[in-house]
Amino acid sequence: SIWRGPNVNCTDSSGYTALHHAALNGHKDIVLKLLQYEASTNVADNKGYFPIHLAAWKGDVEIVKILIHHGPSHSRVNEQNNENETALHCAAQYGHSEVVAVLLEELTDPTIRNSKLETPLDLAALYGRLRVVKMIISAHPNLMSCNTRKHTPLHLAARNGHKAVVQVLLEAGMDVSCQTEKGSALHEAALFGKVDVVQVLLETGIDANIKDSLGRTVLDILKEHPSQKSLQIATLLQEYLEGVGRPAALDECVQEDSPAEPQTHLSSPAESPSQKTKGETVTGELSKLLDEIKLCQEKDYSFEDLCHTISDHYLDDLSKISEEELGKNGSQSVVSKGGVNTTCLSLPSQRAPCGMCCVVRLSASVTVQCQSSLLPFLW
Repeated sequence: SIWRGPNVNCTDSSGYTALHHAALNGHKDIVLKLLQYEASTNVADNKGYFPIHLAAWKGDVEIVKILIHHGPSHSRVNEQNNENETALHCAAQYGHSEVVAVLLEELTDPTIRNSKLETPLDLAALYGRLRVVKMIISAHPNLMSCNTRKHTPLHLAARNGHKAVVQVLLEAGMDVSCQTEKGSALHEAALFGKVDVVQVLLETGIDANIKDSLGRTVLDILKEHPSQKSLQIATLLQEYLEGVGRPAALDECVQEDSPAEPQTHLSSPAESPSQKTKGETVTGELSKLLDEIKLCQEKDYSFEDLCHTISDHYLDDLSKISEEELGKNGSQSVVSKGGVNTTCLSLPSQRAPCGMCCVVRLSASVTVQCQSSLLPFLW
């Protein structure tokens, strides 16, 4: 029994006391009974975890409150484990917003960094805990300042593709062009292929020419890691660097079973001066990058993958012309590749640099038309 047996604070092989076990497994009544018999809340296990760490990790807000306010020894909310993490780190990482609220009310220090120099806000951003992010930046907006070269909440959220967290941080006033040794948040999002986050950062006005500690721009990063995602991101950067400012969305797909309405004529270049500008191939460093990505894709990706890539790009006015109308204005030939029929139609002069437009028939009901200016590096 507690009266005649071992000391109430004796530990097992892992350093757990009875209070550790009760707190971890959510036994509220046993926690209260142990505290009644002078169980200590300030005994750490072999890894430095106190009972409050375990309750916070589990998300048990009632036991967290009991450990703080009951018993002969109240839990010290800023106690750190062997990895320098407080209970707030544990709760924030796993998105336990109610526990986070209690710990903030009890004046837990949210600026404490663990052994990886991460604050509770950093962990919440890294794992996409949106509600916790909102709570912490509301209580301590200073945590959004760029005071370390290691990382920021924005970089960590961008790396893992947490678009909503990125938007919240930017709306709260975080500097979109904040830099670390890894560059900007755009470097992180591009490296890990997070297209949606790249769009948000570009729309917010991030400096796309920022270099990381090795002197690499985002384009350099994409060049080192060629892939289909890299091509999509490079296309967004192309539009941004050419002065569009607000990149076109990549999710404009061809609608199934709803062919485009035919038009009665093809606009001449004189009638549509912007058409020639849109049809020009990419030049300079970005053109070289896209060509290299294309070469990599030819080696690693199938014809169907390239068709999918084409469908991800936005279509200009030419895409609204029906197959029947195109047939009236130029010759056509059919080539079969891997079960996919490709109808190539030669259009009137100077419609595009290559003079061709391709209609890729993926199925009986789906037709994908690609802008001819994309052909030099996708076909």
